[in-house]
Amino acid sequence: MSPNSPISPISPISPVSRKSSASFVNDVTAGLKPYPMEELSRIKSGLVKEGKPVFDFGTGDPRIPTWSPVRQALLNALPEISQYPSVKGIEKLAVAQEGYLKRRFGLQTGSDLAVIPSQGSKEAIFNIALCLVGRAGGKKHIIYPDPGYPVYRSSTLYAGGIPYPVRVRADNGYLLEPWELPLDVQKNAAAIWINHPHNPTGATAPLEYWRRVIEWAHKTDTILLSDDCYVDIFDAAIDDAIDDAIDTQFPVGVQPPVDQDPRPINPLQLSTDRVLSFMSLSKRSGLTGFRAGLIAGDPRIIAPYLNARANFGVGSPDFIQHAAAVAWADDRHVVDRRKIFTKRLATFGPLLQEFGMIEKIPSTTFYLWAKIPDKFGDDDIAFAMSLARLGIITSPSQWLSEGIRGYVRFALVPEDAHMQQAMGILREYLK
Repeated sequence: MSPNSPISPISPISPVSRKSSASFVNDVTAGLKPYPMEELSRIKSGLVKEGKPVFDFGTGDPRIPTWSPVRQALLNALPEISQYPSVKGIEKLAVAQEGYLKRRFGLQTGSDLAVIPSQGSKEAIFNIALCLVGRAGGKKHIIYPDPGYPVYRSSTLYAGGIPYPVRVRADNGYLLEPWELPLDVQKNAAAIWINHPHNPTGATAPLEYWRRVIEWAHKTDTILLSDDCYVDIFDAAIDDAIDDAIDTQFPVGVQPPVDQDPRPINPLQLSTDRVLSFMSLSKRSGLTGFRAGLIAGDPRIIAPYLNARANFGVGSPDFIQHAAAVAWADDRHVVDRRKIFTKRLATFGPLLQEFGMIEKIPSTTFYLWAKIPDKFGDDDIAFAMSLARLGIITSPSQWLSEGIRGYVRFALVPEDAHMQQAMGILREYLK
């Protein structure tokens, strides 16, 4: 080709090239399955292109307007000149997060407790594995619940660790019991993920369970990683009970002690030794697109983790931090969101109970982990695809687990009017 020849357009990747692409990336990347939420987006886009109405119960991204003071704070903080943010975060955000931890859990930052910001919880959950795999002389196992958040597994693989999923069951409240695991796994556990309220089942762990898990973590020198993304999503009636208790039993501004508090527990309320908690504004405040969260816990882990995070490029823009500070500092808008979720559970849950897909309606999170009726078999992917053809998007259990069949997750995120329409379609289909 001469220097003056026109440049030919890049041709599409051929099927042969696609098949051989594994040689250009490492085995972990080549072996990853499509991320479930991305697959759901693809299906949803196809329905929209076909002009079909879509009722999206798949992705946990509730359609509730963002609280207006948060939006205004973001706009007010937009700078004339853009500069790099710090992973440490701005002082306003630190004050707001510390205030939240004190109000909600009675926690006080200091020599025993540190807190740093994160870009939501996904990146923090992913990156912590890079810092923990190989600790304490070479511990490489990371234990996590199955079903559960797919990033527990992928982060472990990318960090060169050994994923150790533990199937959790309804008959014991979906509790991961690490003391029942093989002794070699317990000995070589770098960390363990506990997620309560649990995604996708909505199960909540009792106080005695948390005490036993912490005791086990100390005994085995395992870092307890608590995924607390849903810790502020619970039955709205509890808010009234808390208010009544504070009015009658506790001084104003003092929360009930952990053994008298009906809300979901954070393990930091029991111990900060070898414990990290990962929290997010995605569910608490509906700021899924803002990517704002926090990591709190043992300063002996937080300090080197913060140093490592400076290399990860995870500093949030300052205008996001200003908006996040407003959200962390306020509880009323969270109460309003709980009322919406409680109403949706009370509206949609009885339909699934009617068809034997759930036994009881959970009091936490906004998910319903539903068993497919026997007449449909146990192929949850086929069941979900059948519903998708009707415009109802759900998450099949095989996409949220490591081989669990026969369930689908409904995330109660559509607006009320759309939910009612979807319920009519679903009822006819299940009949």
